[in-house]
Amino acid sequence: MSKRVRNGNKKKDSFGYQLLLPSAVLFLLISVYPLISGICMSFTNKSLMRSGQTKFVFLENYIKLFQDKEFLGSLAFTLIYTTLVVFISYAAGLILALALNRDMRGRAIFRTIFLLPWVIPSVVAMTNWSWLLNDQFGFINLFLQKLHLIEKPILFLADYKYIRPTVILVSVWKSMPFMMISLLAGLQSVPKELYEAASMDGAGFFARLRTITLPLIWPVSFISVTLNFIWTINNFENIWLLTGGGPNGHTFTLPIYSYYTAFYRQNLAYAATIATTLIICMLLVGGVYFFIKQRGMSGEGGVES
Repeated sequence: MSKRVRNGNKKKDSFGYQLLLPSAVLFLLISVYPLISGICMSFTNKSLMRSGQTKFVFLENYIKLFQDKEFLGSLAFTLIYTTLVVFISYAAGLILALALNRDMRGRAIFRTIFLLPWVIPSVVAMTNWSWLLNDQFGFINLFLQKLHLIEKPILFLADYKYIRPTVILVSVWKSMPFMMISLLAGLQSVPKELYEAASMDGAGFFARLRTITLPLIWPVSFISVTLNFIWTINNFENIWLLTGGGPNGHTFTLPIYSYYTAFYRQNLAYAATIATTLIICMLLVGGVYFFIKQRGMSGEGGVES
């Protein structure tokens, strides 16, 4: 390669980096700087109540955090909420994807209908659910009373017995379409000849599902579950718009608890500690997921060899 060609390539590369520079600076200002600033703030005692008295306290907030029953309860509910939403969304999405992958009339219409919950903005969806679940004039309570299934209205968004299952099911309704459409795309890439051969060998539906469908859609499943996990554990608007974290903090997840601590209790440092702990939890779970993925890929390689 001549010197002139090399210089020309270098100029092209330099011009490309110059074009990326504004977006890179914007990304650093919007994402990286607040992240680093929040982590640093978690080692201080910064509060809106005493803005001029901030000092470095090292691990004091973290020690206090794991002695805080409210935080431990929020952490437990966050993990339960995220696990159940992701698992139920995957199971429901897989069932719908298997149904919509078959030749049937009106398949496109059904796909559009089932995709609507994911497309509707969360503010609109959660506001509508608040009306539907209202104990005085909500459609669900009125419908159940008309069928004589209940004698008095159920406090879906106020009763300790019902509020957690309610927010979990509403979140499943919101996130399930993403799972459905992702898994449906994966199912359409599975060769039909494999199912025909398995049927000729006498394999039933569950045998085909276990030996053909699930292994072949494993990459799509892994990506979908990982993305849904990240979105769910970070989700703020679903629960906040439904319950505000109540009653009495019973539906606090870590994002909501962090927000509540920062803007209602005005303790910015403690809120930053909660948010940093959430990041650490995500990294740990992400590490487990990628470990499982590597084991799965090595297992596939072993079978092929």
